[in-house]
Amino acid sequence: MAIGRSLKGRRPPVKATVRRSQLINTYGVGSILPVESESFIVAGLDNWNPRPADEIDEPRLCGLLGVSRLYSPPGSEGGSMVPIARFPEWVYCPNCSRLDRFWRLADKVEDRYINKCRHCVTARLVPSRFVACCTNCHIQDFPYRYWVHRGKADISDSEHALRIEADATDSTLAGITIRCSCGQFRTLEGALGSNSLRMRCGGASPWLDGDRVDCTEQLVGLQRGASNVWFADVRSALTVDRTQTDIERVLERISPELAEFNETDVVVMLGLRARQYHVDEQELISAYRDHSAVPPSYEDAARQLRADEYEALGRSHPEMDGTETFVCEPTVVNVLGPIHDRIELVSRVTRLREVRALRGFARVSTVNDAVATSPGSLTRKKSTWLPAVEVLGEGIFIRLSDTALARWERQKLAQDRADALTQAIQAAAPERVGLVPPVSSRFLLLHSLSHALLNELALDTGYPASSIRERIYADKGQSGILLYTATADAAGSLGGLCSYGTVENVIRIFQSATERAEWCSADPVCLESMSTGAGAANLAACHSCLLVPEVSCEHQNKLLDRACLVGQEADPSAGFLSS
Repeated sequence: MAIGRSLKGRRPPVKATVRRSQLINTYGVGSILPVESESFIVAGLDNWNPRPADEIDEPRLCGLLGVSRLYSPPGSEGGSMVPIARFPEWVYCPNCSRLDRFWRLADKVEDRYINKCRHCVTARLVPSRFVACCTNCHIQDFPYRYWVHRGKADISDSEHALRIEADATDSTLAGITIRCSCGQFRTLEGALGSNSLRMRCGGASPWLDGDRVDCTEQLVGLQRGASNVWFADVRSALTVDRTQTDIERVLERISPELAEFNETDVVVMLGLRARQYHVDEQELISAYRDHSAVPPSYEDAARQLRADEYEALGRSHPEMDGTETFVCEPTVVNVLGPIHDRIELVSRVTRLREVRALRGFARVSTVNDAVATSPGSLTRKKSTWLPAVEVLGEGIFIRLSDTALARWERQKLAQDRADALTQAIQAAAPERVGLVPPVSSRFLLLHSLSHALLNELALDTGYPASSIRERIYADKGQSGILLYTATADAAGSLGGLCSYGTVENVIRIFQSATERAEWCSADPVCLESMSTGAGAANLAACHSCLLVPEVSCEHQNKLLDRACLVGQEADPSAGFLSS
């Protein structure tokens, strides 16, 4: 799809083309998009023009996110483009070393600025390597004048021209010097990271037409291409066959738009929708009142969405006419053995559909999955729609024996490891004590097992680990792992993964995963570790054993512990997979 329309409404030539799925996961609203020697920020949804033909039907996800519609990002076939704006504004010339805003340095052809230095004519301007962000998701140009003059206020642009110099013998930030025409100079050593700038955020949102708000957070200096400049907040749902009445289906579809009306108008709207969808009006009104009596919280809605998926993955959904988006063939494990008694059911999911929607984003630190809103706004005002993509694929669902899992949870190791991880996380971020829920031993086990199995599947099936994703079902009464591959084209639905979804293959993969988990090349350090990874959110887990590509893990490679699988050196029989 094409990207290029400016925020001013003009239509310059297309600047770049990216895949639709990248506008959800990589280059979504508020992210920085590099284009050759230039840099831009993707504009908010206020400037997008979704087409009715691009609507994606997934009412369960709409209900969770509180919107009435999901739309695929516009494709190039419709002639529409996603708008962008130049960011950062500060650029420098590699020839004359001048450092200033783009419109001050750029040459002009007729009434349009071009990306060439007006002083050197031929030299292309290079966007600033550094930006400044805050945890409220604002972003602005790096404050070079503030930095050089060490916080002095009222620095005139016209009287203080800056230049940037790089020491070819020093590749660190200390080798980059910013010089002012007044004689002041300072290297960029110490300019990045927390407590670096000691400057309050200006509340800038350049992806929303430059809106500014009051912000009390401190700015954090970051490299423009750093991963923590933009974290996507993506929510997804599997399309599953659920037994619903016509009334329930209609109500689920129209619930988000009803939230905008008062009680009187809701009754009128329900009458209109009843005639539109050919259902009984009184039954629809009654169902709405029952549904609205106790509105579910975001946590409850998310939990129900996963519960629907978990139930569907354990039932048979045969292929009837080839048009199904969900086909599942479960097999109950009824043989005995050292591994068999830990597995209750294996399902070959030969066809699945997943819808992924961009709810918002975060900067500096990752998104809190448990909250109903995202810190980074996609629009200036509440939107009734969100960008999304649908992907098709296949997978394997494994349901563990609840008896075996409950027996393991009663062991001392299970609770000790969960408590140790909870304490490590709280010690790493004392300001979040009480805000982060305790780590569940059931989730810790299922997540660690998921990574071990994912790595084995990648070796056996030939799919790269980065193309296999996980979905953990660890709520009360659940004990499931879905490992699947899904893409927006045909690459994820070739049958290579679900063909391994037989009981015999899964048992063999469990055995291989057990053998591999018993020893890590980083042992004994790895197995004895009590806090590792970002935010001390792992115990015994490293790149040689349990960590997988970030795109594969729905929890950012956090909350992992190999000891849950194979025990510790002092008690190797306490692991879930220990014989």
